[in-house]
Amino acid sequence: MAENALSDKNLPDTFNEVWKYFDILEKTEESTSSDKVQGYVYHACEMCKKAIMMVNKLELFSKNEEIEEVASGEIKYLLLPALMGYFLMKNTVRDRLKVVTESKEFYTDYLKMCRCYSVTTYEVPENKETTSDSTTEARPAHPPQRPSPADLRSMSGQRNNKIQRYKEQKELEKKLHDLKVTVEQEHVDDEVKRDYYLTLLKRWVNICIDELDSIEGEIGILELMAKRKGDKSHSEPPKKEEHKPAPLRPFIITKDMIQKQVYGLGYPGIPTMTIEEFFDKKVEEGTLHAHTGGHSMEDWAKDPEKDKIQQEVEEGEKEERVEKDDPDELKKARDWDEYKDDHRRGWGNRKNRH
Repeated sequence: MAENALSDKNLPDTFNEVWKYFDILEKTEESTSSDKVQGYVYHACEMCKKAIMMVNKLELFSKNEEIEEVASGEIKYLLLPALMGYFLMKNTVRDRLKVVTESKEFYTDYLKMCRCYSVTTYEVPENKETTSDSTTEARPAHPPQRPSPADLRSMSGQRNNKIQRYKEQKELEKKLHDLKVTVEQEHVDDEVKRDYYLTLLKRWVNICIDELDSIEGEIGILELMAKRKGDKSHSEPPKKEEHKPAPLRPFIITKDMIQKQVYGLGYPGIPTMTIEEFFDKKVEEGTLHAHTGGHSMEDWAKDPEKDKIQQEVEEGEKEERVEKDDPDELKKARDWDEYKDDHRRGWGNRKNRH
């Protein structure tokens, strides 16, 4: 008796802790996978397990009872399996398939208990027996068929049920909002408190139904992914390394014959030639005049360092001529200024655009 009294005393405080974590997880704007949120999830699950163990030890509920026989202050403890399923679904640390499977069990227990107490008329569908892998693989593949009239009626019924649940959920949420203001007062009538908790139970019935629909789809995907992963790791032979073709080499103009011998002819159709061969070819074609002095690409290709020194010398001589007001330099400068006035930058490459 003393042990039961102690447990009964701790149960309300434990449930309040559970509800506090639920309220935090509902309102938080942080990522579910963050360490902070996962810490809340862990503690919420531990507190919820503790509360469920207390309820089972006290034997507060029985399948032979009606909801009218349950005390108003104890109705809220019926929510614990649904809350446990909710907390589990927030867990991103453990294996996902195990998490959703456990969450499904808690949601299912809650719905069965609510049906037993006539809180809802919803009946949880039994799990369909799955055929063995060998039987499934032995079946011939058939093209997708159009849904039969019976299937269409079933789909239409499911859609109407979802719409009905959605409308009912909105009404329940509004009612809960109004009742919550009264329940949080210091002195609350027992009937008001009872109405509040019964409305809360009905709201979570709809939540669990929708969550179970979502979980069924997720379990199917997770099982398929696990099966494919297992098949790849055990059944399939290791993949041979694919031979990737060598990338196309660019057009190469070598500086001298030694580089040409090193590079070779390269990819067929992309010739390789020395700078002298390239220069001579362009002179023969008439597209380039032979070098008669000054700086050129040929000089830079042969000896970049020497060409850089030569440029510096030429720039120094040019500055000296400008300072002495050399007539030729002044004329070049004036001609260049006049050219820039009549020819804007970029006019020479319009590609026939106006």
